[in-house]
Amino acid sequence: MGFNNRWIHWMSMCIGSVNYFVLVNGEQVGPIIPGRGPRQGDPLSPYLFIICVEGLSSLIRDAEIQGELTGTKVCRRAPPVSHLLFADDCFLFFKADEMQVNVMKNILSTYELASGQAISLPKSEIYCSRNVSDTLKHTITTILGVQVVLGTSKYLGLPSMISRDRNATFSYIKDCVWQKINSWSGKCLSKAGREVMIKSVLQAIPSYVMSISQLPTTLIDSIEKMMNSFWWGHGRKTHRGIHWMNWEKLYAPKIHGGKGFKDLSGGSLSHGWKFITEPDSLVAWIFKARYFPSGSYLTAEIGHNPSYVWRNIMHARFLVRGGARWSIGSGASISILNEPWLHNGEFISSDIPGAPFLQNFTINSLMNLYDKVGMNR
Repeated sequence: MGFNNRWIHWMSMCIGSVNYFVLVNGEQVGPIIPGRGPRQGDPLSPYLFIICVEGLSSLIRDAEIQGELTGTKVCRRAPPVSHLLFADDCFLFFKADEMQVNVMKNILSTYELASGQAISLPKSEIYCSRNVSDTLKHTITTILGVQVVLGTSKYLGLPSMISRDRNATFSYIKDCVWQKINSWSGKCLSKAGREVMIKSVLQAIPSYVMSISQLPTTLIDSIEKMMNSFWWGHGRKTHRGIHWMNWEKLYAPKIHGGKGFKDLSGGSLSHGWKFITEPDSLVAWIFKARYFPSGSYLTAEIGHNPSYVWRNIMHARFLVRGGARWSIGSGASISILNEPWLHNGEFISSDIPGAPFLQNFTINSLMNLYDKVGMNR
């Protein structure tokens, strides 16, 4: 990777001179010299791991440059993606070809010899598209020593593949909420305790999934009915209590007569906000190439055959637009109409009389007009 030999020597000294002292019955025992370098919790360990993984990334990039590996693309204009790294896990993308499979296997073998980190092939899985034949799938799995999956498992708490039946895909969230409620039903909880349990535990269960995907309406209704029954159920397993107020009214803040519970029907804001604040990120490049190549996220259309994630991102765009404001620079890319560039985020509507004459003009046109008027004066 091009590190200086002196720096490499320093790192080797840090790894080779590690020793630990432990307390046994109040007495210090040691030094204990590990035979495999620093332990997992050592402050130097994550930095060394990142350096090693960067070596793996460099090997894959070199193979791409030489034309030995081909990353995947979501569309023609999108950048190719050959690998994604998440902590100590990685996703590898390459063409279903016997030659590229052998190249990837050689890269992994080189990484093992250089870093000393053995790859657990029995725990590794591979997913192939529907265009790959069964014979080729068998050849790939034989070379790599991994098993083929259908992509129905979960990764980092999220389903790796979302089927057409959204309720079945996210049904595990409903089951988790139901288990929590059943474990509390026999306890004598006050109204304050129920409120804390709903806000801090029950409504936190779907929050992680909702940051990426919007849950189906029927599933949200079922979860809210369970929370409503728990709120009015008075701790009985039957949850048959009188519902003195609709669950929708409980969303309101306490100063307005509600309980301040969270509305689960909101969309995903994380990606939409990232498209605006970090336009050079990989996820922004991919979505821009697929759905708004010549525009921006705020002006994008739903498009033809959109993905489920893109529908969720577009569903929450009105919230992003409501909190977005233009900071005027040159004004060359900001339209005069329907853009929040005025004071307090106000905009000039295209419905006012004479608005069609300003349809194709931007803010810099107003600046040029002001300059000309000032010069004439």
